[in-house]
Amino acid sequence: MARPLGHDPQEIRRRTLEAFWIGGYAETSLADLEAATGLDRRQLYNGFGDKTAMFVAALEDFDAVAGQMFLAPLEAEGSGLAEIAGLLRGFVELSREPEGRRGCLVCNTAREAAADLPIVRPRVAAYFDRIERAYLTALTHARDAGALALDDEALRRTARMLFGAHVSLCVLARARVDTDVLHDIAEETLRRLG
Repeated sequence: MARPLGHDPQEIRRRTLEAFWIGGYAETSLADLEAATGLDRRQLYNGFGDKTAMFVAALEDFDAVAGQMFLAPLEAEGSGLAEIAGLLRGFVELSREPEGRRGCLVCNTAREAAADLPIVRPRVAAYFDRIERAYLTALTHARDAGALALDDEALRRTARMLFGAHVSLCVLARARVDTDVLHDIAEETLRRLG
């Protein structure tokens, strides 16, 4: 059993998440993690495992934080078109801030070789599935409230379109694409909802 660290484990996890979110799996070295956390390699390994284990913990933490911040409003009872519009437009506004230009850790990971790691692949797939299901939930609520007239198949296709826009906005923000382009993507996507 690893001995307890003299540091707050939650703070260490938060700093590890930040390091991976900025650099990605491949570009974040153990030296980067040491600098971010203030712990040496031995302390990191004893307290948190190897680099892959630390990365998986960062993905789990991102899922919890981003899921609560961005997806929970779509998943909530009574969600609908306003929540969808708020999220897509919120991504555009967030891209104006330095932190918003980090994109989504999961979307960033999907573009890395780390996405092929057996322990990472199902986490990326599960988060992407959650995004699509969140949009489907909000669309279903909107239809039930009379704001949309779509059958189940059209709802599924529309949820996938929104999933695509969601991921695109995150990836393009990370790529530092001009905010006007992100705005146009969000607004055209929302226009298609009617």
